[in-house]
Amino acid sequence: MANDTVNLTEMSDVSAILRLFEEHHVAPTFDPVPYLSRLAELLETETENYLKMDPDPFDDRNPSRNPNCSFGHMLKIIFKKEIFMQKLVGDYLRDTYWTRLGISTRDSRELNTAAARLVLDLMPGLEVSVVFQDTEGLINRLFSWAEKGPEPLQSYATGLLAAAMELQDLAANFRELNAHLAPLMLKRLWEIQKRCAEEKKNDELGKIKRFSKFSSDQPSTSSKTPKNTASSKSRASSSSKVPKDEDAELMPGPEPADGASDKGKLPKNNKVKKFQGRIKGSKERKSGNASLNGSAMNDSSNSSWAEMESYVIGTYQMHPLTDSTRQILILRYLTPMGEYQELLVHMFEQKALDLILNYIDFDETQDSRLSFEALKYLGALLCHKKFAIEFIHHQGLHRLLEIPRPSIAATGVAMCLYYIAYCEDAMERVCLLPDHVIQELVRYALWLLECSHESGRCHATMFFGTSFQFRIILEQFDAQDGLRRLYNMISTLSILSMEDASDLLDDDESHAARQTVRHVCAALKRYFEIHLAGKVEHLQRIRVREMGGSPHPSTPPYKAIKLNADQIIDLITTAQELLPFRASWSPVNEFVSLGGIPLLLQVIAISYLWNFTGRAETVRSALDVLAVCSVSFRVQMLFCDRIQIPDDANAVGINILLGAAEGDIVADPEVQRAALCVLIHCVCAPVHRVGGSVGRFNGSAKRRSVASRTSEEVLNQVWECVRSHNGIMVLMDLLSVKTPITDADSIRALACKALLGLARSENARQIMGKLPLFTSGQLQVLMREPVLQDKRQEHVKFQKFGLELLEQVSGRIKSNVNEFELSLAKIHKADVVAQTRIQFNEKQLLQLIHQHLLSKNMVESASILMKEAGLPPLPLKQASSNFPPYRATGNTPSTPSRTGRVNSQGAVALPSTPVAVPSTSTPTQQMGIIKVNLSSRRLRPGMPSPGPQPGVNSQHRALQKVTNWDSPTTMNKSLGAANVSTGETSRGVSLDAIVTEYLMNQHALCKTPMVTCPQFDLFQPHKCPDAKSKNTAPANFALRVQKRAIHPRFGGLDGARMDRKLVYSRFRPVRTFRNDSETFTCCAFSPCEQFLMIGNQTGELKLYNVNTAVEEATYQCHENYLFNIEPNWTGDLLLTSGMYRPPYSCLWAVGDFFDMKYSFEEEEYVEFSKTVQDKIVGTKGETATVYDVATGKKLLSLTPTTSNNYSKNRATFHPSDELILSDGVLWDAVSGTQIHKFDKLNQSLSGTFHPNGLEIISSSEVWDIRTYHLLRTVPTLDQCQVTFSASGDVIYAVHLEEESREEPMYDSSFKTLDAGDYSSIATIDVKRCIYGLCSNKYDTQIAVVENSREFNTPSESIVRLYDVGRLRDDEDVGSEVEEEEGDDDGGASENSDDDLEMLDELVNGGGDEDGIDVDIDSSDSSDDGQFGDSDDDDDDDDDDSNSYFGSSDEFDEELFSLNADSNSSGSSST
Repeated sequence: MANDTVNLTEMSDVSAILRLFEEHHVAPTFDPVPYLSRLAELLETETENYLKMDPDPFDDRNPSRNPNCSFGHMLKIIFKKEIFMQKLVGDYLRDTYWTRLGISTRDSRELNTAAARLVLDLMPGLEVSVVFQDTEGLINRLFSWAEKGPEPLQSYATGLLAAAMELQDLAANFRELNAHLAPLMLKRLWEIQKRCAEEKKNDELGKIKRFSKFSSDQPSTSSKTPKNTASSKSRASSSSKVPKDEDAELMPGPEPADGASDKGKLPKNNKVKKFQGRIKGSKERKSGNASLNGSAMNDSSNSSWAEMESYVIGTYQMHPLTDSTRQILILRYLTPMGEYQELLVHMFEQKALDLILNYIDFDETQDSRLSFEALKYLGALLCHKKFAIEFIHHQGLHRLLEIPRPSIAATGVAMCLYYIAYCEDAMERVCLLPDHVIQELVRYALWLLECSHESGRCHATMFFGTSFQFRIILEQFDAQDGLRRLYNMISTLSILSMEDASDLLDDDESHAARQTVRHVCAALKRYFEIHLAGKVEHLQRIRVREMGGSPHPSTPPYKAIKLNADQIIDLITTAQELLPFRASWSPVNEFVSLGGIPLLLQVIAISYLWNFTGRAETVRSALDVLAVCSVSFRVQMLFCDRIQIPDDANAVGINILLGAAEGDIVADPEVQRAALCVLIHCVCAPVHRVGGSVGRFNGSAKRRSVASRTSEEVLNQVWECVRSHNGIMVLMDLLSVKTPITDADSIRALACKALLGLARSENARQIMGKLPLFTSGQLQVLMREPVLQDKRQEHVKFQKFGLELLEQVSGRIKSNVNEFELSLAKIHKADVVAQTRIQFNEKQLLQLIHQHLLSKNMVESASILMKEAGLPPLPLKQASSNFPPYRATGNTPSTPSRTGRVNSQGAVALPSTPVAVPSTSTPTQQMGIIKVNLSSRRLRPGMPSPGPQPGVNSQHRALQKVTNWDSPTTMNKSLGAANVSTGETSRGVSLDAIVTEYLMNQHALCKTPMVTCPQFDLFQPHKCPDAKSKNTAPANFALRVQKRAIHPRFGGLDGARMDRKLVYSRFRPVRTFRNDSETFTCCAFSPCEQFLMIGNQTGELKLYNVNTAVEEATYQCHENYLFNIEPNWTGDLLLTSGMYRPPYSCLWAVGDFFDMKYSFEEEEYVEFSKTVQDKIVGTKGETATVYDVATGKKLLSLTPTTSNNYSKNRATFHPSDELILSDGVLWDAVSGTQIHKFDKLNQSLSGTFHPNGLEIISSSEVWDIRTYHLLRTVPTLDQCQVTFSASGDVIYAVHLEEESREEPMYDSSFKTLDAGDYSSIATIDVKRCIYGLCSNKYDTQIAVVENSREFNTPSESIVRLYDVGRLRDDEDVGSEVEEEEGDDDGGASENSDDDLEMLDELVNGGGDEDGIDVDIDSSDSSDDGQFGDSDDDDDDDDDDSNSYFGSSDEFDEELFSLNADSNSSGSSST
């Protein structure tokens, strides 16, 4: 073993030592102490080198994360040896190690000391929770050693306890032991300080002689000593005991000398008032430090790193153990103990404050690391308000500001300043200190913003963010150019660079940079909010003085200004009203000049790529800063400028704000609300601000355009920018948001308020007025009830803004201030009524029926009813006893109930058949209201209206049912009073009266009621026919044909529309094309109409004969999924588009051979021009490219300045080929000039031209090309691919919904609409997913690609050919049944009856799935009878059974099921 020991002292390779350990540790007499000691020596050497690199003292991450750190590399090697680590922690720290091995002659203390020393050296890279887990009695042994153990084991155990107590669970489990040990540790520190003070006094003369350079400093030191002793107790520090570094240990810090101070003092220090006493000496020392730091590398300087080492990074030596290290280990243990309230009493008893003040005095300690550990302990104690106040009272802040910089102790000062700022009471006392102290405090903190340690910068930033609420700190911050320094902290970060420098950062650096951005944004938020409060207070005081009033006293500068979110919003609104338009507000102006607004917008945009817990807080703080700055019109104009972000070179600030409001950047409701607030402050700003009506033309010509703008012009620019970047669509989507449920109501309210401000723009208001949100009553539906009942207060705000928005869009001017409150009451009342469950006594209804039977002389039926129902005999005068009276309608509007019943005391009931009546705006036309006229003369159709009765208002002559019944006594009194006032006798309630009034109310809802009406049907809603012109074409087709001789060409007005509705509601399947091996994806008719071209998912193009359904040819066009086929008119050229693999599109020459003419590698979709097919337009993303058909050369490339980013953008030519529409942008096809960008109101479809050349259809929106206005919205076309008939007068619409990104989900029906007025004709359900549809050039046939609902099932893929305008007859059904027999695509539906015959099964949708269902829109009353004949001409269509259109009888009885849909109106009125 002796040889091994000698060898170990010469070994420097850790791996070799560990290998040697593994070879010998199993021996019974193995002594591990030499191995542990040698490893500890090597680790301590590397630790010393690591600390000289000046790492961040608060960075507790593993040093091995730095690949260039040899200390971390050594730790990795040791940690890989699991056997060694288990022995070290589990065995060598036992005090019975040798006894357990049977060796009782050896003491384990030496082994325990070596092991504890090594574990303490390894602690920077160890996981503390793992080290102290499942160790039997280790913590108790450490407590015992720390209290009574010999040195150095006692200190090592204290250091290990310090690491263990960082874990809160362990600290809580050993609370009693900590309460016992903490006071002992404080006493031990006082003892060490006392001994060190004595040693220092003995060595003082020797130090002065050795370093003659500082001999001139002694008088200054001695003259200052009485002041120090007068202010605090004596201070002591540790002295060195290391022989090998004796010079370094005995090297004192630079004492303040006149020569040194003058040599290194900065010029600005001469201009600042010096502290009295200690502060003055501190400045002189810091000047001396600067002199030494600046001259350390000069050849003429006699200073060295040995002289400055203790001042900058301090000393830390584990063996031999120094007093300085002993104190450091004790302070590390006390630091986690300082946070516990129950131990605070011991801290005061042992005078911990005086102890700390001694440690942070560099005149005595001259050791930066020892001072740093004391500052960490101080930071833990400053969490307690009482201690923080005591610290300020004992001039502790003065001591902190004396600590020299740069040093690791200065980094600890940053943490202490943050904890002081966190205590409001302590900060109030700080603000009461002299001005020069506050000035020095801010100067020190500003220096920390630029120090080398990340933690120091972070704590300094948080200090300012917390202390800005004190106005005196804010003023000093501005006086010392603090905003620029705060801005520079993030402006220089690599993660915000537009270059690729951010890719070179590792994870730790990126995370640190993001945390910096987070803290700076939070500090800027507080900075601008407090400035805003001060500015608004100043403006309000001026306004009050101008009005002759007395302003309220302002907040003292030493008191904190506390603001919540609602107060800040009110302050911003007030500032926009009172602040002159061109007023200079220095904080915002300076921030704008620094480039802070674009930088914060970059932070918001780039944060989308970040992934850390503080991302939402960072974005929210940045948005709050922008909200305050938006008071200035210059900031609002900056929002409309382009912002450089990595992914989008054309992004503008408004676009980023809209993305944040939509939740695309961060899916956090707080971020969404913050972004909406910024938008609200921009779009809801006053149109006419103070001093904003007249432009100024002073200054240079470059700035004249900005300076000359008026407030209205700036606001119009903001409105236009929001609208052009799809702000209407984003805000409207937010109106219907439902998640998260706790924040949905507030988001709705803010979005509605933003829309209200945007609606002041004429262009935006015109678009909103055509949207279903306003035309179809969707906004009123959203206003009925909140998403969450607990958020009703937010919902009331939404209702208020919604009513104002409706008023703004409709153009009405509110006549009464209380109108909103009345409308809100109506909404709440309607909500209550709608949720009320109406109940009534059924026996009373049976009594009415019994009375009605008696009145009709059906005595026997009446008696049977009375017997079976057990009815009591009905009194003669039931009106005054059993039934409540009806009351005249008052001024308060009543809310109708959807049910026709009354509560249990009433006897009024409606027929059970539901009645669909369109609602109108008049109260007398509400659906479901029963009005009963109880006058002696019942108003009948055709009778003159009686004159007003005395005492009865003529407007309120109609009597309505009451909803709140009174007591019987009250009813009798009210009835008697009514009889006296009217002079009439009340009649009893009868079933005849109820039914008559019910039908009268239906008749009152007719737009053009007639006096003479046929008999009313109780089971069908009544509607008088609309007024028609004499030249209007008949609804019946036979009569229209007959009338064509009188009114050519279509038999009268609207004849063509009626013909189209008749023809394009009938489709007869005539032929099926199927292939069992592929899935069909698209189709197109050949120009000769002889072939049908069909594409499949493998990229093949198949030609089928239309007449025989035989496959004629197959061509391989693409490698995957062919989704578009377009032949030219002559048939010699063909365009195809595929997916997934280039070339995505190709042009083929069709003739004797099928050859590729050109390939378009990147174009995702291509199509020919319309008038002269000599050009091709291709689409790739938002870019459209025009090619020449003859040469294949690129003619134009059209990329919009602001992209709409439609997911299914397809560029297309205008019918005249003069315009191109791509990504919602209109282009000149000749010059390539961008003409206009249409507002984006849907996410998918960019739009297509109407064949008339005047309109653009984009999903459900129809735009006017001439005025760029939104003409109407057609809900039927929402998210539908549009195909026009060859004549251009009918639209085929197929809905395509992207259910997931991987696989689209297709609809199983297509719709036909009239292209003239966009009215719905029919909806044809084919019971399969529709992948494509095409029409031939004669409009006589259409082909539909129909696939099964399961993707990638070739056996269910067909293309079906339909005849347009023909019905299926029995022969067609029978032939198709034979043709499809044996196929798997048929099957009975759920509603089929097995006992029915085959024809009935087919009629009802059973048997074969090839049956199709047609829903015909019957919203137009003029078309109600166009499919059937009247009673007078039943024979007119008997000869039409084989006609082109088929007979009406076949239509009613065959396969088609006609479902009248009164709610599927084709479009919204313009």
